Amino acid sequence: MALVVNKKEFTLGAVLTVTFFVLLFMMHTTTVISIKGKSIVHYTDEMFVSVSKGSVYFIPELVETADKYIGKPLDVKIKKNEKAALLFEKVNASVELKNGGLKIKGDLGEILKNVLKDADAVFKGEDRGLYDRYGYAGKDVIHQWWLSLKEIEGVYKKAKKFDEIKSLETVRVKALEPAFNFCGVEAASASQHALGISAVIVFYVIYTVWWGYAIYFLSEGVGLMMKKSKEKKEA
Repeated sequence: MALVVNKKEFTLGAVLTVTFFVLLFMMHTTTVISIKGKSIVHYTDEMFVSVSKGSVYFIPELVETADKYIGKPLDVKIKKNEKAALLFEKVNASVELKNGGLKIKGDLGEILKNVLKDADAVFKGEDRGLYDRYGYAGKDVIHQWWLSLKEIEGVYKKAKKFDEIKSLETVRVKALEPAFNFCGVEAASASQHALGISAVIVFYVIYTVWWGYAIYFLSEGVGLMMKKSKEKKEA
């Protein structure tokens, strides 16, 4: 290996590096470039989140899952939670806060359908009515339902009710979590942002190559080049 200093390549690498970080700064601020008053990074993040929301809406099919449990009794005791108690009480379940626990009796199917109804409202940004009903903001309601179902799953696990566990977990993961995470986000299809998505992908490829060449020329400029050493001749 031999060290070789190449001023021309080092200068080119330095220029590529500086312009890379200047553009990176510009993408994170609205000082020079902005889209609808937002930085490029902020705008593209919102765009991809919006497109993602359109692909995680499973609530209608989960309602069919809840229908299977109509008439099936729920009789469990979970950790004491006054907020959760109010939620179950409002969906016609019997609740009792006693000895550090929350005892719940009700119709499992009806409870799940109400959970999905609340999740649907929050997911669609139509959750103002939830505050009137429960006295809590939409995301707080979803959070309490999530915690409660998780607790019930633990009880069912001990009872080896695996079918119920799977259904409750599915409601948590496919309905409550998307509702909580995408609350306030407007859903959009990929076709609506086809041009923007294509532009971001092309730019990302170019920008990645840009940084790669910056590192390459800097390395060559400071002498990090591999050269084949001369072979030693035998005496």
